[in-house]
Amino acid sequence: MGKRVLFIIDQIKTGGAEKILLEYDKYLLSHGYKTKIFVLYNDNDNERYEYGCRANTSNIIVKTIQQFKLYWKLRTVINNYKPDVLFSFLERSNILASWLPTTAIKVVTVHNILSIQYKKLHPILFRIMKKVIRTCYSRVPILIAVSNSIKCDLMKKYNLAGDNIIVVTNKTDPFKIEIASNEPISEFEWDHNAKYLINIGRFCHQKAQWKVIKTIKYLKTNYPELNMKGIIMGDGELKSDLYKYRAKLHLEDEIIIMPYQKNPYKFIKKSDIFLLPSYFEGCPIVLSEVIALGIPFVGSKPAVPIDYFCSDISEWNNATFEITNFSDFDYNIDSETKEIGEKVIKQLSTLSSVSGTRQWNESNNKEKQFDEYTKLIED
Repeated sequence: MGKRVLFIIDQIKTGGAEKILLEYDKYLLSHGYKTKIFVLYNDNDNERYEYGCRANTSNIIVKTIQQFKLYWKLRTVINNYKPDVLFSFLERSNILASWLPTTAIKVVTVHNILSIQYKKLHPILFRIMKKVIRTCYSRVPILIAVSNSIKCDLMKKYNLAGDNIIVVTNKTDPFKIEIASNEPISEFEWDHNAKYLINIGRFCHQKAQWKVIKTIKYLKTNYPELNMKGIIMGDGELKSDLYKYRAKLHLEDEIIIMPYQKNPYKFIKKSDIFLLPSYFEGCPIVLSEVIALGIPFVGSKPAVPIDYFCSDISEWNNATFEITNFSDFDYNIDSETKEIGEKVIKQLSTLSSVSGTRQWNESNNKEKQFDEYTKLIED
């Protein structure tokens, strides 16, 4: 009989961590394991999951009270379900899992560069969070970091020894993606005389999609012969701001802003280049998908793990840029915008991000990722 696995995650939304959990859950069920999913905060009712609190909050006092309630509710779930493995995703869930009294194997997963993620916290809160993470993550036997950048960040900025940290990058299903990518596009009329730049992600500060719009403005001004157009796919709190910013730069006819699509792969496959200007990432699944489809890309250094390039720094540098502008929705075509634009031009001609990631892409298979996970809970 397979082991009983209890998954713990903050919320089930559209993020990469959530996608990995749900896909790994299916993998384990297909391999004879029993699974249960505990979601800390309920945004959508789903009888498949057990929920902790009805809603998340930004109030620090209420949030602290919620953490204690969640802790005791999880203890009850553990006493009733008696899992052999606790497998948690995202920081609140990881912190709770680290303190739960159980004989189950504990596996926590870290999906972002935390020192950058928490940079905007008040200095006192930042120091508290740093101490909490260091204490909690040093207690667990297995910590999966989705990139070497995250492992280095945990060791250097949080003073973790690193002997419990295993790097497993996020992979995808190349066969399934390739089939889906061949579906025709009917959502809008594709301009075959244009070059398309695409971005996919939640519309939030972290993803910095206004830089996509500004880059297209730079390219249209300096390289009009390309007839550059853009696709920005996603949803989130900055949606209306992105529409206004696009209008301010007079790019309504050049950039399509659209919601998440059931099949994003056909848009990626037909595009000429992918741009990921995020302030931070871990190992973005969307980039693993872009690599699987053989599309060139440019991204910020904190968003593109060097793991994709098998530690070839020169190839990584060719596809990445330094973040030097931290202003939101500014209109200046600054040195950062110029660097991004010129990197895009270079990638369109050299495709070096495709050749540079070819070795990693040979093992870009979700089954292998989940095999690595399972080996950790079985050893």
